[in-house]
Amino acid sequence: MPSGAILYALIGLLAGLASGCFGIGGGAIVVPALTLLCGVPYHVAVGTSLALIIPISLAGSITSWKLNTIDWRITAACALTGILGAILGSLLVQKIPEMVARRAFAVFLLYAAWRLWSK
Repeated sequence: MPSGAILYALIGLLAGLASGCFGIGGGAIVVPALTLLCGVPYHVAVGTSLALIIPISLAGSITSWKLNTIDWRITAACALTGILGAILGSLLVQKIPEMVARRAFAVFLLYAAWRLWSK
């Protein structure tokens, strides 16, 4: 198994690739990888994933902007409520026991995968 720094770098690379290819913030990669492979507590993995969204999504957003693949009307409509939701979600997840939060996240990922697969 790779050392800690190398493993974190690989997780970052995979999160960035997933972000650029699939439009996800990387949390679907980062949170499971940090908790399952690195033993990071769930709540710390979530917070770390949120912090990683900033540089990863900024790089992807700039690239997408240059490729003219951003709908700014949708961005404006979602941005303010997305910020509010992120604040509320960050506060809420701290009140949820780790196992409940982990399982809820797993159910969300499974549901999203099923919907994407079946469409």
